[in-house]
Amino acid sequence: MSTQDTNKIAVCTDFTSIAQHAFEESIALAKKLNAEIHLVHVLLENSETEVTADKKMAKMVDQVKDQLGDIVVKFNVVDGGGDIVEELNKEVTKLAPAYFVVGYEVKKGLDRFFGPNIMKIVRGTKLPVLAIKEDETLKDLKDIVFPLNLWDYARQKTFATIRLAQRLGATIHLIGLDVDMTDGDRRDLKIFMNQLKKQFEEYGVRYTEAILQGDDEVSVVVNFANKIDADLVAKVFHHDPGLISRLRGNQDEETLVKSNMPLFVVKSTDYMQGNWSAMRG
Repeated sequence: MSTQDTNKIAVCTDFTSIAQHAFEESIALAKKLNAEIHLVHVLLENSETEVTADKKMAKMVDQVKDQLGDIVVKFNVVDGGGDIVEELNKEVTKLAPAYFVVGYEVKKGLDRFFGPNIMKIVRGTKLPVLAIKEDETLKDLKDIVFPLNLWDYARQKTFATIRLAQRLGATIHLIGLDVDMTDGDRRDLKIFMNQLKKQFEEYGVRYTEAILQGDDEVSVVVNFANKIDADLVAKVFHHDPGLISRLRGNQDEETLVKSNMPLFVVKSTDYMQGNWSAMRG
């Protein structure tokens, strides 16, 4: 049984414009889910105090007071001193919200190669993350793209996505990614898709299905999402950055860069090799 509080949403802030945007967009989500918002900030060592951080968060809230309605916003300030992302993830883990909203920006040049903080956040948390850029929105999340390949961890986003779709009344668009597949791979893909459809039906979630071909998976997913005017893309990011570099290149970062809509990200976890029930999540 999940220990997450379905009535909480955590939003991290460093008081930048993208953090303000993530907070503002989380309001619509909080209203839809009947949840309270927890703003979380990690103090910068020797340059901030809890008092100054509280004032800045109060200013953030004041800027959107007309939008909040009955939504409660609480402040969580964390002492710095260690790794900022690690301290952030520890605090959010204690809060145990249903979702963790994180604003991010696409960095250029070598910065992108080393990865934005969003990658460290996702790999350091056990919670589903809603990753959003400054020109993206969390309003009216009605259509969720669910990509599926034969990667062992790809289905670990299943139940988190189902729960979100149930709460939002959203439709899941299941797409099988037929990229460099053999005939045997295609048979396996259809089997896995049928298993997923049974899960969607069991939980009363609306869905569509399609099998798509293309040169690379990220482009297939992004192009399809744009074509249907989707609102969200569900993804599993690998928990081991060393392993993902060897096996999957930079697909996770590439998805962050190429997508023009928020991502619903679940971190992969290890499991014992086995049947379908061991791989779903």
